[in-house]
Amino acid sequence: MSDSRAPGGLPETGKSGPDVALKTLTALGTSTSEAFHADSNLNDLLRNATRHVRRLVEAEKARIWIARSRGRRLVARDFPADADGPAVELRMGRGEGLAGWAVAHGEALRLGPGDPRPEFRGEIPPFRSALVLPLLRRGETFGAIECVEKRGSRLFTDADFDNLEVAAEHVAFALDNALLYEETERRALEKEVLLEISRTLSTPLDLDEVIEAILKTLHQVVDFDAAAIYLVNRATRVIELKSEIGYPQGWEDAIPLQVGQGIVGWVAKTGEPVIVPDVRRDSRYVAARVETRSELAAPLTIEGRTIGVFNLESDVEDLYHEGHLDLVRAFAAQAAVAVERARLTRELLERRRLEKELAIARDIQLSFLPKSAPVVPGFEVAGTTMPHDEVGGDYFDFIRVSDTRLGLAIADVSGKGIPAALIMAGFRMSLLAEIRNEFAIRAVMRKVNSLVHESTDRDKFVTAFYGVLDFKNRALIFSNAGHNPPILAHADGRVEFLAEGGLALGVLPDAQFEDCPIAIDPGDVLVLFTDGVSEAESAAGDQFGNRRIEQVVRRLSDRPAQEIVTGLVNEVLEWTGERGQNDDLTLMVVKALPEGEEAAGT
Repeated sequence: MSDSRAPGGLPETGKSGPDVALKTLTALGTSTSEAFHADSNLNDLLRNATRHVRRLVEAEKARIWIARSRGRRLVARDFPADADGPAVELRMGRGEGLAGWAVAHGEALRLGPGDPRPEFRGEIPPFRSALVLPLLRRGETFGAIECVEKRGSRLFTDADFDNLEVAAEHVAFALDNALLYEETERRALEKEVLLEISRTLSTPLDLDEVIEAILKTLHQVVDFDAAAIYLVNRATRVIELKSEIGYPQGWEDAIPLQVGQGIVGWVAKTGEPVIVPDVRRDSRYVAARVETRSELAAPLTIEGRTIGVFNLESDVEDLYHEGHLDLVRAFAAQAAVAVERARLTRELLERRRLEKELAIARDIQLSFLPKSAPVVPGFEVAGTTMPHDEVGGDYFDFIRVSDTRLGLAIADVSGKGIPAALIMAGFRMSLLAEIRNEFAIRAVMRKVNSLVHESTDRDKFVTAFYGVLDFKNRALIFSNAGHNPPILAHADGRVEFLAEGGLALGVLPDAQFEDCPIAIDPGDVLVLFTDGVSEAESAAGDQFGNRRIEQVVRRLSDRPAQEIVTGLVNEVLEWTGERGQNDDLTLMVVKALPEGEEAAGT
C-alpha cells in the first residue's frame, strides 16, 4: 500500500498507536534532555531517537536524515542495532533515495511489495516495505525518518504510521533545539576567532607568524586536511607558496604553478572564489594530495587587485558550501591585509611604511560602508563619509532587518590609525552577528559592549547609535551608546535629541543599555552624525555645533535626503575653510515622506 500524504494527515483506519508512541517517546525525551551541553549532543540524540524509532515500528533499519550544506545534501548516521559502537555516516544529494523524495516533496511514504512507487532518484537498495516521514521545523522540511523492512517480513501498518507520525513531531522538536544550539555555538566561535585574528594583525608580528596564526585559527571553524596561502609574483606571474600545512614534503617544488594553472591558478587569474565538490571531476585540479576530494579557494585581494590565493582541501567529498566560503573570505581579507602590508614595508622601507599601512586600513574601513542607500517605502535615506588624511574609526550602515524594518547604525572609535580601524572591524562583525540573532536592541548593545570590552585595551572605546526603523508603522526604536545624539527635526518645528541608551561601548564590562521608541511622522528629518561634523572647527577655532546642524536641516527640510546630506557637508567644509577637516566626517539622513509619496528616483 502506498501512502504519500503530508505527515499531518491521518491513515484510513486509526489505531491506538499515538498513545504507544507518546509513552515510548517519554523515554526519548528523558534520555536526551541533558544532551545539549555536550560536544556529542547531536550524535547522542540521533542514536537514542533512531533506537526508539526502530523499536517503535519494529523496523529492521531506521535512519534519521538531516539536510546539510545549505540543503544540498542529506546526512544520516547508521547506528548498530544492538550496540553502542561507532556510527557510519551516510550522505546523499537532496531528492535522492526514499528520504530524499520525502524531503523534496514534503510528503510521507508507506510502501509495500505491490504498491506503485514514485520515480526515485539515486541508487535505492531493494526493499519489501518502507515507511518514511518528513521532519518539519518552522513549517520547512529539514529531514526525514526512514524505516525499512518491518521485522518478521511483515508490512508497516496504519498503527505504525500513527506511531511514527507522533515520534516525528518529538524528534523534529528535539533536533530543532540541538541544531539551533549547534548553530549558536558555531556563530559564537566564528565571531570569536575573527576578533582574535583582528587582534593578531594589530600586533607587530612577522608576516609568517600572522599567516600561521590565521591558518591555526581558521581550523577551529572550518574543517580541512590541508591548507595553503599563495602569493602572485608581480614580475614573473608565478604563484609562490607562502605557507602551508597538510601537504606532502617537497610537493611545491615538484608542482610549480603559473597564473591560470590549476584551481589555485584559476582563482589567481579570475579573482573569483571557487568551491569544488569533487576534484576528481574537475580538470583544473593539480593533484598535490591523492587523498583530496573537495577544495575551496578564495582570492586575496587589495584594491581590486588579486595578490594571492587562500586554499583549503578536504578528504571528504562535497564538504564545503557558501557559508564556509563567506568565512574564508573574511580570513582571506585579513590575510590579504597582512600580506600587502608586509610587501609595502619591504618595498618602501621605513620611509613609506606608515603611509601605506594607513592606506590599507582606509581600504578596510571603506569596504564596510554601504555602496548605496536602500530604497525604503515612505522614506528617503542617504549617508556619506569623508575620510580625514589620517585613518579613523568612523562607520555607518543601513542594515536590512526584515521586509518592513531597516537598521540604522553609526559609530566612532576612539583614536586613529590601523588599531582604530581593526577595532571598528571587530565592532561591525559583532553588531551584525547579534542583529542576525534577532535580539532586542538593548540586548544587542549589551552583547556587543561585552565583546568590545574583551577585545580592546582599556583606553579604547566605541561610541555608537543603533536604531531600527519600522517604516511600515513609521516608528524608530533606538539605543545610544555614548554617541553624539542624533537630531530629530519634526515637521511642526519641534526638535528632539536622541540620547537615551547607555555608556560608550567597551568602557565597562557589564554596562546595561535601554532602548527607546519614537514616532517618525511625515515631514520629519532625522540626522545622525559623528563628531567630525559637530566638532569641525573654523579658522578661529570655533566648532560647527549642533545648533548650526539644526539650522541647516531646517533650511533644507523640503529637499530630498541626499541633497540634505550634500548641503550639510558643504556647510561644514565652508565653515572649516582652508583649515580643512580635523576628523572623519560621517553623517546619515532619514526623511519621512508624506503619505503616498515615493522617494525621489523610485
